[in-house]
Order: sequence, then structure tokens, then C-alpha cells
Amino acid sequence: MRIAQLAPTFERVPPATYGGTELVVSLVTEELVRRGHRVTLYASGDSETAAELRSITPRAVRYGEIVDGVRHAEYFQLVNAQACFVDAEAGEFDIVHNHAGLEGLVLGATSTTPVLTTNHNPYLPATRPAWDAYPWAHNSLSAASAATFPTAGAVAPILHGIDVESFPFGERPAGDLLFLGRFSPEKGADRAIEAARLAGRRLVLAGKADAVDAAHFAEVIEPQIDGDLIRYVGEVDGAQKRRLLADARALLFPIEWDEPFGLVMIEAMACGTPVIGLRRASVPEVVDPGVTGFVVDDVEGLVRAIDHADGIDRRACRRRAEERFGVGRMVDDYERTFAEVIESAAGEREVRQPVG
Repeated sequence: MRIAQLAPTFERVPPATYGGTELVVSLVTEELVRRGHRVTLYASGDSETAAELRSITPRAVRYGEIVDGVRHAEYFQLVNAQACFVDAEAGEFDIVHNHAGLEGLVLGATSTTPVLTTNHNPYLPATRPAWDAYPWAHNSLSAASAATFPTAGAVAPILHGIDVESFPFGERPAGDLLFLGRFSPEKGADRAIEAARLAGRRLVLAGKADAVDAAHFAEVIEPQIDGDLIRYVGEVDGAQKRRLLADARALLFPIEWDEPFGLVMIEAMACGTPVIGLRRASVPEVVDPGVTGFVVDDVEGLVRAIDHADGIDRRACRRRAEERFGVGRMVDDYERTFAEVIESAAGEREVRQPVG
């Protein structure tokens, strides 16, 4: 199969530090290549892949980043998608797999090559005209996310997968709690801090604060960092992330937004580390209560679950990650969906063929 993987250009593929979408793009791309598909990856020029890499920018430009006084990130994203669909119209691919959100959705609307759009971001009602014009397939990352998107063209959700074997098993965690993610209000670092203080447990904060979240970090998070009970280690790379997850007593995931999936949850499980999350969006679909963590309703529930985290069998947690969230299962799902989308498009073309 000839497959175009259209990635965002906000982070390299795979990401050097934070970047859940770009990590998934890398995992899918490399596994498809390993399985013998001819894959072309449209991503920033600093990306690393076994596929053919095509780039319109030498490096990733983060969302909101200012370059020479101008916000270039959205421009690069658009031109990257345009380059992909120009090549698709030349007949280079059997299918385009769009991970680049609205830009790929809009440009894919007139594509004669089948398109599968993976919804890495939440649905925004203001984008409805773009969805109404989009004739191809799309998949969400969870049933909760799928329920918010237009039903036209929707296929079954495909849960994320990871390379479980690349995550170390944390048999003897250091005992600190962990928050790992962006320091934006909806990610809930402030609620993690509150829960840790109420539980009397040390908490490690790791992640990035984008420019748009700088004020929230400076005003709400930073004043609570004391270097003892609440410790901040900044943005971490893949190796540091794995150490932190394996050493954590539990991962706190106190989101207050409709997160489509939450990759860090299954990364924690791969290390045997239980996840304690608020009952929101995809969390109840990902966390198996009492097996891989706890799903709670408020900060008080977080505190109670923290006290029971040691009751989770970390090896059982790891096994469940292997069973449900391996990269092989994820790519099996995508291969099957690609074939279905291509077959459906071929059938529609046959129906439209003139008779005689």
C-alpha cells in the first residue's frame, strides 16, 4: 500500500520532548514501513524516519512561536498539507492519513485520493463548515471523543498504542507522585498540587509551558513549587520521561477538558505505574479501576485514591498495557481501516461510472 502520513509541523517526528500526536505519527509510520508499505512522511525537516521524508521547513516551529516577528507555525502547517495533497493528486498514494487537523481536513475535501483523518484534537463547533465539505473518513481516539464529532464519514475509534517494551518496568518506585504534561489550565497541574498537599505526598511536576500558558504557570503553578513537597523538573525528553514514570508511585491525571485520549496514561501503565484520573472524556475508557488505577470525581477522590495506589499490582498493570495498548494492535486497526476506506472509495467510483 502507498501511504502518505501527513504530520503536524509544530514538533519534529518523533518529538524530542513533548508531542503526543507526533509520537503516534512516528510509531504508526515506522510500523507501516516495517510491514512493507511504501510510506511518505510529510513533517518538519528535523524529523527522523525510515519512510521517505518530505519537508517544507527545516525544523519544527511550535504553535504560537514567533519567528522574525511573525507567527509562522500555522503557515508551515498549511503549506505542509498542501504539498502532501499536490503529490496525492499526482497519483502517488493509495491513501492520505491526515494527522494535521483542520489544515489537512480543508485541503483533503477536494482530494481524489482517499483520506483518513485522525482526530487528535477536540471537535470545535466553529469548524462545522469544514466538516460539512469533507467527504472522506475520520476516526477518533476514544468513544467519548467520537461522540462529539460529526457522524458523516466516522469510522470506529482507534485507541492509541505505544511501544510498551521501550518503557522500563518500575518494580520499586521511589514513592513520589507525578504530573507529566502541559502546564495549561485544562491539564490540571494545580489540582494535582492540591491533592498531593492534602495527601501529604511529594509531587514531581514535569512538562512544558507554551507561550499561551506562561501566565497560568507563573501565577498559579510556580508560586507553589517549593523544591521539597512540590518539585519542578521542567520539560523532559524520552529517556527522562521513562525514568520519571517508572519511579512514580502514581501518575495524577486531573484533566478538566475533553481530552481525546491522553497518551501519558498508557505510558505510565507500561511502567506498571497506576493512573489516578478525573472522570472526564476518555479517562474511564483507558483506566481499568483497581487494575491500572482509579477514576474519581474530584480532588477529594484523588486524595483517597493516592492512599490506595500501593494496592495496585504493578505487574498486572504492565500486562494490561501490553494487552490493550501495544503499537501492533494500533497499526492493525489502521491497516484494516485504510483498506476499508480505499475499498469504499473504489466502490463509489464504480457506481459513478457511465453505462455503455
